[in-house]
Amino acid sequence: MVSGDTQMANAKTIEIKDDANLAIAMLIAEFDAGSYQPVAAVVSMNEAREIAASDLRGRMKQLERGEDPACPERYLLWAQDSDGSYRKVKELMP
Repeated sequence: MVSGDTQMANAKTIEIKDDANLAIAMLIAEFDAGSYQPVAAVVSMNEAREIAASDLRGRMKQLERGEDPACPERYLLWAQDSDGSYRKVKELMP
């Protein structure tokens, strides 16, 4: 079994599993105009999916109340690579 750290180091050659420990990854909401908004720090893709779904539900509730929230085109998960830089590891569609 490959640990989360090893998976991140070898991410260019293997798929990162949904429950892999990504240390501190960032979930970002990206909007159609090219703008973005940080949503949360997460430790796995599973957690990112849960938080993205919760964030979108909250925005939909705002719409139902007649508010005008910004609704993301997609959510992006950025994680720290072995060299310390951050890179996009997954795109999550709302």
